[in-house]
Amino acid sequence: MAERAHAKGTVEIAGASHVVMISHPDAVARIIEEAAAAAGE
Repeated sequence: MAERAHAKGTVEIAGASHVVMISHPDAVARIIEEAAAAAGE
């Protein structure tokens, strides 16, 4: 899926459940913020 989306990278969060947004919301928010900042460059 990442390849099809032409992702610049992938992130694995150790200990995360299938619904990572619930099990690690702070980590997900940080990744989204980093991606948004990179998109603006």
